[in-house]
Amino acid sequence: MSLESLVRKLEPPLRPLEATGDWSSIEDAMGVAFPDDFKRFIGIYGSGVIGEFLTILNPFSTRPELNLPKQSRRQLDVLLALQDTFGEQIPFKLHPIKGGLLPVGITDNGDVIHWLTSGGAADWTIVVNEARSPDYEHFACCLTQFIEGVIERSIRCRAFPLSIFQALPAFRSL
Repeated sequence: MSLESLVRKLEPPLRPLEATGDWSSIEDAMGVAFPDDFKRFIGIYGSGVIGEFLTILNPFSTRPELNLPKQSRRQLDVLLALQDTFGEQIPFKLHPIKGGLLPVGITDNGDVIHWLTSGGAADWTIVVNEARSPDYEHFACCLTQFIEGVIERSIRCRAFPLSIFQALPAFRSL
């Protein structure tokens, strides 16, 4: 599976919104070098939602709810508060700790899709934290493989509803 394979199944917009920007400044500010598949995904799709359910955060979005640095910080702060205030056990370290979780997507149900930042950016895999739950599910694939697997139903995420996509979903720019 590759981004090209995903593009054949999930038609990108003709004019993606917020698809370009200064990757170096974002990476410097967040202290990571992002995976190439993610950079290419943003360049092709920009800001939007997949099947009215899954949103990949975009570092170039001007909207805080879609902006990768802002939304990932918000999601990490929530996890830290759950851990520190309520004693919730989080089975992974959190970014900026090396090998920690770094949020990259959200669902309409409130689930959070994270990168597990172990190794180099090309080695990052996906961890989904179910909304309002201590459940975490790990997927040994990159972001675009995860998206493709979910839309074609070769990847089944426990946090996502069984009826997530009845047919191949559409991408809608936001």
